[in-house]
Amino acid sequence: MKVRNISRVERRDAFLKEKAAGVSMRVAIAEEDGAKNSIMRILEIDPEGFTPLHTHEYEHLMFVIRGAGMVTDGSKECRLEKEDVIFVPPGQAHQIKNTGDAELILVSVLPVQRD
Repeated sequence: MKVRNISRVERRDAFLKEKAAGVSMRVAIAEEDGAKNSIMRILEIDPEGFTPLHTHEYEHLMFVIRGAGMVTDGSKECRLEKEDVIFVPPGQAHQIKNTGDAELILVSVLPVQRD
């Protein structure tokens, strides 16, 4: 079993700067912790920040801890607020944007084996 306080985990850029703005992450649980199937990251998106519109061949689960934002697949947009959950199926485009005045914080769960 592993227990750690996320505030003690190093914060680092989550995406290439030319494709995203104001997005950092903390790796909460990873392979080096013994995770064999899934990893957990905490995404922190500054006001007006955004992830790139991107796809991958695995499902992606997210949970909004704090803040307000929007998720889009490039054509449809859905508002996000505290305690919302997001399921992105394999191959679906998705982008998260912070539309609020405070940091948008999400838990992101991904498979260990990724493209």
